[in-house]
Amino acid sequence: MINEINLLRVSESRYRRLFETALDGILLLNADTAQIEDVNPYLIAMLGYSHVEFLGKKLWEVGPFADIAQSKEMFSKIQTEGRVRYDNLPLRTITGTLVQVEFISNIYDCAGVKVIQCNIRDITDRKRAEKQLADSNIELEQFAYVASHDLREPLRMINSYLSLLERNNPQHSEESKKYLRFAKNGAVRMDHLVVALLELSRVGANSPCIVPVDSAAATDDAISNLASLIEKTDSDVCKIAPMPKVMADRGELTRLLQNLIGNAIKYRHPERRSVVQVSCQPCEGGWKFAVADNGIGIGSEHYERIFRIFQRLHGRDQYEGTGIGLAICKKIVEHHEGTIWVESVPGQGSTFFFTLPLLRATK
Repeated sequence: MINEINLLRVSESRYRRLFETALDGILLLNADTAQIEDVNPYLIAMLGYSHVEFLGKKLWEVGPFADIAQSKEMFSKIQTEGRVRYDNLPLRTITGTLVQVEFISNIYDCAGVKVIQCNIRDITDRKRAEKQLADSNIELEQFAYVASHDLREPLRMINSYLSLLERNNPQHSEESKKYLRFAKNGAVRMDHLVVALLELSRVGANSPCIVPVDSAAATDDAISNLASLIEKTDSDVCKIAPMPKVMADRGELTRLLQNLIGNAIKYRHPERRSVVQVSCQPCEGGWKFAVADNGIGIGSEHYERIFRIFQRLHGRDQYEGTGIGLAICKKIVEHHEGTIWVESVPGQGSTFFFTLPLLRATK
């Protein structure tokens, strides 16, 4: 009996030290009466109220929880559910300042008395930083769109005048003609890069219109958009049934599949006919798509790098491209709250996987 008492005292002592030194606010409530039984020093420092101003009062009788209806509703919910979480709960300090907090409750049985422990974390600075980051990202996307859009006009003019120079001056030397070709090719590559940047900036510019989409139809659209490339390269592109209806933005899903199929054809193996297969199967929490090819493959050391913007594994003399296509794919998938990755065997082919969660429809 003495050993049990000693162990209990040690346990209480350790809990007390944790309670008093915790870097989150802790509030202890009587689960039957809603009276505050204790608060830790961090919560006192966070809200500015003294220990005495908390103790013995009901939750809604102290300043931070002075919205009586809201606090009573919150307490009732805790009594019913036990563990309750609020990710962005506003509390008012003694000076009147609002702080944003994460609030998590649990009910414990302490020697026959039910006690609610509320963990309260100040996330005001984090929320402010998240808003600043979101605002900055919006400004960057707007800048990228405007800059890219405005760049296309002078590029078209440069290309047009270079063509005029080439056509109207047949007496140019071979060296001059070569320089003109270099200049025209550079203008065309720049235009392709601007178009890719425009596409990248548009992904996520607006909330996706998440609706039920027939993934087989979206795949057909992607294949149809690539018809000339498929015919030119004599590639075999097919979808493997069944392909389900999924929750997605129809336009973005088509663009995603089109980029992945086009990429598979571009990096086809020179010694065999390109075969690309699109399939889908259920996975935990959603659907897993696969775009498999029998192309040149990718070394495992490049798996993460290829999804970054402007990251190319081959020179332009080998394969054309901007180095933005897979970055667009990644952004589209993340915009749908999914993930994308690749598995590959160099020389044998690659399979790009992406997941779409079971999202609810949006208008």
